Amino acid sequence: MSDHRCPDCDVEMETTTATAEGVGDIYVETEREDGILKRLGVGSRTPLTALLCPECGLTRFYADIPE
Repeated sequence: MSDHRCPDCDVEMETTTATAEGVGDIYVETEREDGILKRLGVGSRTPLTALLCPECGLTRFYADIPE
C-alpha cells in the first residue's frame, strides 16, 4: 500500500484491523466484468485495508480496485 497521510495531522497513517464483531471481513461489492455471475447480478467482493492516524484517530478504508 502506498504512503497515506492524515489530511488533518499530516502524519503517516498506520495499517490497522477493522472488524464488525462476529460478521467477518469488511469488503465492498464491485461490478463483475462478464460471465454468469454478472448476469445473475452477483458482484465481486473487494477487500478493504484500514488505515489509522496515530495522532487523531481518523480511520479510512481503501479498496484495491484493479485498473
